[in-house]
Amino acid sequence: MTRKRMIDRRDKLATQVANLGDVLRGSLFQRTVHHSSGCPKCARGDGHPLWVLNVGYPGGKTRQVSLRPDQVPQVRKAVQHYHQVKETLEAISELNQYLLRLDRDESKVKERAQ
Repeated sequence: MTRKRMIDRRDKLATQVANLGDVLRGSLFQRTVHHSSGCPKCARGDGHPLWVLNVGYPGGKTRQVSLRPDQVPQVRKAVQHYHQVKETLEAISELNQYLLRLDRDESKVKERAQ
């Protein structure tokens, strides 16, 4: 792949990450909450289903955000967008590494020619 094609490909990928306002890192899952007493549904063992966004932090710390059912589609889309942005950034980084190697190799050729 030529240098120009690599730069064009990198620039095209960079335009895909322009809209970062709706990214959300974390995992979306459903869990069941059980009250300790006074709830007939929990006494039967059914519990209450609840959607949660779980976000991990350094040191093994996590934060869980309880969601309303109407928030789930929006959160699911934002988490998916985060993963797409992350993949795009990885692809851009790979192209930049390849360009660095090209620059290094081209300068070696120039040094030998002198």
